[in-house]
Amino acid sequence: MKDKGLEKMDILLDLISKENIRQIEKWGWQDHDMFKWYTIIGEEFGEIGKAMLEQNKSKIVKEAIQTATLALKIAEMNLNE
Repeated sequence: MKDKGLEKMDILLDLISKENIRQIEKWGWQDHDMFKWYTIIGEEFGEIGKAMLEQNKSKIVKEAIQTATLALKIAEMNLNE
């Protein structure tokens, strides 16, 4: 797989926005300590690996978007405003 330099950023951001809404609808507004967040993102990252082993491209995209959404939420929680 070759890096494409995020040339489809608009599509990716739309997918992340939709995933954010899905996560909030499913789990509500979450509040965890940093170790719980680390466990959650680790589980999501593992699902990307599983999808890669299965060579299931649509599942790779789905899991990568879920992981990216969570990573951005973690970054947002730690931004110095």
